Amino acid sequence: MRVTKYLRDDQRLILRFLDAFGGGAAILGSSRLARPGFFIFAHTFIREYIDGSFFRKEELLLRALEESGFPADEGPVGAMHAEQKKSREAAELMFNAAKAWQAGEEEARVEVGWAASEYSSTFRQHMDRLKNLIFPLLEQNLSPEDEHKIAEGLTNIVFEGTMKNDQPEKYLKLVETLEEELGDWR
Repeated sequence: MRVTKYLRDDQRLILRFLDAFGGGAAILGSSRLARPGFFIFAHTFIREYIDGSFFRKEELLLRALEESGFPADEGPVGAMHAEQKKSREAAELMFNAAKAWQAGEEEARVEVGWAASEYSSTFRQHMDRLKNLIFPLLEQNLSPEDEHKIAEGLTNIVFEGTMKNDQPEKYLKLVETLEEELGDWR
């Protein structure tokens, strides 16, 4: 299916981010080397790339399934929406706790660790559901015309991001920075 190819690079970058982010959460729980700035910086990736771009692309896919008869609030589409919501809530909690930790509230460190772990596990599950359930359902239920319509929508989202200077290189560099900082903690 052509549509899944449009999201392959996004998926690779997000999984690379989740590896670094999850590593940061693990170190946070076992070492004093972790710093709040790592999690604040990671939140930039989550807010701009995942929420601002990837979820918009994903929404085109979910809307196509809804138009094929899948209910928006239950089943596979409902599960995807629930995971999006849960990951956003965990990211926001992590960000606020990291800001508090950065401001000197040491007890917020535990909350950062919990929220980061919650985000990481929820989003990994979300990515698995996308790959193993949503993509096959799309393949079974979309006509070539539907695929073309989605491909145009995905292209428009990418073009809009490019116009805002949200180049993929920016986010690759962000992930590389997180990986480097994580390497310094080890």
